[in-house]
Amino acid sequence: MRFSFLSPVYNSEQWVRSMLDSIPKEYADEIIVCDDGSTDQTLVMLKEYQQQYPQLKILENGENRGASYSYNRCIEAATGDYIAIIDSDDIYLPTIREVLAKIDGEYDIYYYSMVTKDGQLFQATEENYREWCGQFRIIKRSCVGEARFSERPDMAGDCDFHQALLDQNPSVHITGIIAYWYNYPRINSEYYLYYFGLK
Repeated sequence: MRFSFLSPVYNSEQWVRSMLDSIPKEYADEIIVCDDGSTDQTLVMLKEYQQQYPQLKILENGENRGASYSYNRCIEAATGDYIAIIDSDDIYLPTIREVLAKIDGEYDIYYYSMVTKDGQLFQATEENYREWCGQFRIIKRSCVGEARFSERPDMAGDCDFHQALLDQNPSVHITGIIAYWYNYPRINSEYYLYYFGLK
């Protein structure tokens, strides 16, 4: 199996190296990062990181186009059999290797669970995975099809992406493994801006 790890980044100098370091390189056939017009040192840091890890591919928007636009550029550039999306301020836990080791091509989506910065555990189950719009899954590239993050102003783009995936009635495996650290709550995150009506 070939894996593509995808991440949109914007003014992420505080987190981007930790995020990249958390991606297990032995599984990363490609790491595609889309810089959304950062004005800090994010792009410089990405190019430095690329010197050590040439599987890192950097897309540049040139100007700020928004997270959904950047997610979609990453998806369209991905060539792996499976894609894994990680937000720039989050990290994988070492147990992500256990999830990746389970991926054998049998299922369209492999779900894992996550823990938040403030200690909340979100455990994916057969009963609740349809409610999860976040990035806590690894998706067969052929299953993604035309599903994309929406750029609607009234909703976070991953909600429509999530629904478009479910509309295809994908085969799903719930791994039960806690493999993702979610930087929540965080002021000015995408979720924060939508939740408080600031975007």
